[in-house]
Amino acid sequence: MFRGRWVLLVAVVSFFLMSAGWAAALPINGTYDESQHLVRAYGVVSGQVYAEPTNAIRGGGAWFEVPKSLLPGDIDCTFKDEDRPPASCQTPAPDDESTTRVGSAAGRYNPVYYAAVGLPLLISPDFAGVVGARLVSALGAALMLGAAVLIAFRRRRPLLLAGLVVVATPMAMNLNGAINPNGWEIAAGVLLWSALLTLFRARPGELDERFTRQLVVLAGITGSLLLVLRALGPVFLVLIVAACLLLARRGAVMALVRRHDVWWVLGTGAFVGLYAIGWMLLSGLSDSEGAIGNDAANIPWSDALRQLSLTRMTFWVNQIVGQFGYGETTVPNWTIVAWYLLVAALVGPALAVVKRRHALVLLAVLATSFLSLIALELFYLRNIGWSQHGRYIMPFGVGLVLAAVSLRRLDRALGPTGVARIVPGVAVVTGVLHVWTLLLVQSRFQFGQGRGLNPLSGSWTPPLGSFAPLLLEIAGVVALAALSVWFVRRMTPTDAVVATTPGASPDETLDPVQPHSAVQPDDAPVVTSVPATPAQAAAETRLPNGAVAP
Repeated sequence: MFRGRWVLLVAVVSFFLMSAGWAAALPINGTYDESQHLVRAYGVVSGQVYAEPTNAIRGGGAWFEVPKSLLPGDIDCTFKDEDRPPASCQTPAPDDESTTRVGSAAGRYNPVYYAAVGLPLLISPDFAGVVGARLVSALGAALMLGAAVLIAFRRRRPLLLAGLVVVATPMAMNLNGAINPNGWEIAAGVLLWSALLTLFRARPGELDERFTRQLVVLAGITGSLLLVLRALGPVFLVLIVAACLLLARRGAVMALVRRHDVWWVLGTGAFVGLYAIGWMLLSGLSDSEGAIGNDAANIPWSDALRQLSLTRMTFWVNQIVGQFGYGETTVPNWTIVAWYLLVAALVGPALAVVKRRHALVLLAVLATSFLSLIALELFYLRNIGWSQHGRYIMPFGVGLVLAAVSLRRLDRALGPTGVARIVPGVAVVTGVLHVWTLLLVQSRFQFGQGRGLNPLSGSWTPPLGSFAPLLLEIAGVVALAALSVWFVRRMTPTDAVVATTPGASPDETLDPVQPHSAVQPDDAPVVTSVPATPAQAAAETRLPNGAVAP
């Protein structure tokens, strides 16, 4: 338990520092829709929880009274001007806390996220308050991602840690370090996948009562968050639960159905769901008069499909890893390719070795992610134009990686040596790419797009200085890499032996400690080395959750 708390602390600190690097590096509105969300956040914490639905911006939203000191002038200049200038193009906000009427496209969104992160804006309605709210958002996401790492530790699953590192993309860290509920939504999706896969894939008696109860509670919290963070959250919740059920072990679901805490969680989720539906109806969230000047309103469907396949899909795929600002700030193609090669290194072998049913579920997650974006893009095309982003599907799409690394056939296929190489390798490579992308984006806002790669100078300086964002990011990735190395060395002995029982199916593995007739099922833990002493024997007979086996 003591080690588990340290793992949780290190993981939370790591993800927080990685997100804090972005929070300290970006100008106000330096990432998608932040100006809209920070106005909504200030409105909620200042008592403007409900605002009359109106055509305030982009055919919807609402109006709020916010201090003049909150937003700089010409706030959209970094991406609307053709030459993509540095953030110095924004005119400084006046030192005037008298209020003015400002429209927000997020004005009808559920207030839960904004109430959680908005207090620093009320205390200090200026750039300092914006950074403070960003850090609160970063902490919330880090707690969820850190809890997922703790699940991997309690389950003794280094590959699950590798999967968590891979789905924590630079785009996810960017959103975590901004005022945008999409960051929390992605983190909640990651934790929900991790908790449900652990519950649904566990063998009888594998999880102790306390750990099971904690997983049920985490699933309830993250499921409830998905219901209230964004409009698509309820759909993601249904899809995640459905996919995990398709991957579930026989008997695991029925065991959960018999638990009282599961029914309490389901009842609470139903209450939260009713609240979410009520808010959507009250706020008019789904109503929109259509964006003025929508260039796609009259585009022929043949041209729309061609643009969808040639440009929009590429944007979705790139953005999941990192396409920043408002889509104008790109990273070199090799960065995107390198990240997806890491995804392929985990998912590809899994597709080759897992059961056909499980492989079909993985492919269904991938197909559903793309088809959902296509359907939503075409549905809203005439009303608001090209509107869908790859980041929108990430709460569900991360399940492709997390489900793949949760199937123990992948552990056995890679072997202890393969796992011991892959996990720290993934942490080191992703860490380098995290620092690289932050360096690119910070330089872009200091110099302008394509005009330099030197974060130590430029016409604009980040609020905490040029060094702070990079130091925060480096500290975070180093801590996460160190945790990964320690995790692998503790969990995966290099002298492990895994054999196949003669005449048995590929599902079955033989534990060399057991008689040859002792065949393990598909999800049996990876076999460790033969204990040489009574102390080692006691350690080797511990269950994946850390409890001593009877």
